[in-house]
Amino acid sequence: MERRLSNALGILTIISIVLYSLFFSLARKEFLQLFTTYTILFVAFIGLCYVAQQVTRQNLEIAPAILGKWFYKMPLIGALFLIGLILRLVLLQNTPHLSQDFLRFIWDGHQLLNGYNPYLHLPDEVITTGASHIPNAAFLHANMGELSSSNYTNYPPLNQLFFAVASWLGGDSILASVLWMRVFLILADIGVFIYGIKLLKLLGKPLWLIALYYLNPFVIVELTGNLHWEGMMAFFLLLAIYYLLVYKKWQSVLFMGYGILLKLLPVMVLPLLVRKLRFKKAILYYIAVAAVVLMGFTPFISQDLIDKYGASVGLWFGNFEFNGSVYYLVRYVGYEVTGYNIIQTAGKILPLITVLIILILSFKRKNEQPEILLSSIVFAFFTYLLFSTTVHPWYLTIPLLFSVFTRYRFMVIWSFTVFLSYDAYSNVYFEENHLFIAVQYMVVLLVFGWEIFVNNSSTVFKTD
Repeated sequence: MERRLSNALGILTIISIVLYSLFFSLARKEFLQLFTTYTILFVAFIGLCYVAQQVTRQNLEIAPAILGKWFYKMPLIGALFLIGLILRLVLLQNTPHLSQDFLRFIWDGHQLLNGYNPYLHLPDEVITTGASHIPNAAFLHANMGELSSSNYTNYPPLNQLFFAVASWLGGDSILASVLWMRVFLILADIGVFIYGIKLLKLLGKPLWLIALYYLNPFVIVELTGNLHWEGMMAFFLLLAIYYLLVYKKWQSVLFMGYGILLKLLPVMVLPLLVRKLRFKKAILYYIAVAAVVLMGFTPFISQDLIDKYGASVGLWFGNFEFNGSVYYLVRYVGYEVTGYNIIQTAGKILPLITVLIILILSFKRKNEQPEILLSSIVFAFFTYLLFSTTVHPWYLTIPLLFSVFTRYRFMVIWSFTVFLSYDAYSNVYFEENHLFIAVQYMVVLLVFGWEIFVNNSSTVFKTD
């Protein structure tokens, strides 16, 4: 049995290496080939998790088995770490092809390096001046997309710092800047692996469960491959929650602040901490986090920053729409009743519903208990995504990570079905396939409903 499991681990890893190489050789418009490859990758990922589960149950030692007997036997966690690292290194020099956001990252990085406040200048305006301080400016501007070039940046200060460091290290080379950003994000994933193991130990759960995140094709494709910084945000938020649970509140404050300075979204977690901290201590915690965030914004602060950054963030609620669920239903009803798109109204009301549900989760659930707090984080972000007008695949990162520490596996399912949203890029008009969107959400909601209302133990993967 031990040898069979080792061989299975090796075969599945080799298959994954080949498939990741194939995946990033395909164009974004080749949706059928991309989805087929992603599906096989996901099957291989489930196989790796199944092997890890069996090794844990039978208390076996196992080799990474990528090169068979060339490796010494080692604990399962070491094998999973090595496999995940190898799969990420396969992508080290690939250029992202499912998203062009990285081009704006490099643009903002060079803006900051040259003393320009990245929040105050549109790429469309800067390019008219020649943008001589930005290497490859014409290429970056032409390929970052009209949506990016015509709007002010919405990436918070700590994210901008990472952009600047990667751009400085990369110099005039786009590929070198990409490589450095990828290194930072791989290091974040390694941090998630290490502290994920610590949190699983604290909760008394099987350590192999970290593979549900660390080996997930969604994580490897969207974070390492496409350079989305939700992975770094996930690392900081995980540290914040871990340190909170081990009663190191000041470390928790610091990393919570870092998480907000990277992507803002960890703000949604703050109300969930009221019962864990108790009201007075929660207020002190919030003040301390606010101080960290304020210090991060201080070098950029101005009335222009408030106006332009606020307007940029607001676009995601009142102007942009992609892969929505509840919003698309509301929009359909709006069209039937009014005859026009009611996104401006819906974009104001739906966030209020999200806030209300998060407050209910904050005060009605026993979040002083670690696993309930962790599941509340999952539900809060899940609610936010369900009521959002825009749901890009990488937005799933936080609830996927924190679901690892709970009995719920619906986020693992969504990390597969969300790839259906990429069908929109297979046509020149970027038209979404509403059948695919319906299938994506129906599958996830069915699994969610099953886990909440029918099955009281974890589905898909048992956690014993």
